[in-house]
Amino acid sequence: MSHAPQLRESACTPRSDGADPVARSLMTASPGGVDPSDSDGEPLVDQGGRPLGPRAIQTRARILEATVALLDEKPMRDLRVIDIARRIGSSPATFYQYFKDVEDVVLYLAREMSEITSELVEVIGGDWTGRAGHERGQRLANLVIDHWDRYAPVLRVRNNASDEGNLAFREVRMEAMMPLVDAFAAAIERAHVAAGPEIEGGNDWPGGRIHPISGATALASVLERLAMYHVSIAELGGSREHLVETIATMLQQMLASRR
Repeated sequence: MSHAPQLRESACTPRSDGADPVARSLMTASPGGVDPSDSDGEPLVDQGGRPLGPRAIQTRARILEATVALLDEKPMRDLRVIDIARRIGSSPATFYQYFKDVEDVVLYLAREMSEITSELVEVIGGDWTGRAGHERGQRLANLVIDHWDRYAPVLRVRNNASDEGNLAFREVRMEAMMPLVDAFAAAIERAHVAAGPEIEGGNDWPGGRIHPISGATALASVLERLAMYHVSIAELGGSREHLVETIATMLQQMLASRR
């Protein structure tokens, strides 16, 4: 008897070119020196509140890099501070200068990865009609898939911990997801306004209604899940191009709907 194939999540392929927010957090050294602040512009400090110097910032970046790599090998509950310290050739005492524990460093990474949310919201807020609207959907799909490909280990931990009731990770996840839900809901509402009032008594049934919040929540959830499992979808016979095309079509149908 054959068994249904198991869905596998995106593999982690982090970029080190500084082209995205998390890469900037990890790769703090540059030809012009070392950036002493995080992605929000806040100065980096140790656990005692002291500003970090160039060498300390580089050590901290190595801790972040090691954590991402180790989360691709084992779940957070099995990850120990000593594992991270050994990965960078240091001691637990060095780790504790920068982070309280394993959860603290993973939470930091999860927050940094949420910076992409503003870019996604900007894309969602545009015009979804016509060919340009479909291309907008393709861009959004590619952004989310690429994000999951780069940082699947941390995003997976964030979601799993949130689902298991960890309030800190739930807050981080909601901070990343709710702006998308709000943007999708606003787009659906704009489409409804553009349609004008419904005409009763027609012979042709126009179809069911899309309720803004319900539709927005569905879109945000589906977009995340399809990005998470796109590797397995490809193994089932659907290419990334097919998936992006399908997501874009689905988004446009929902966000340009007149009902």
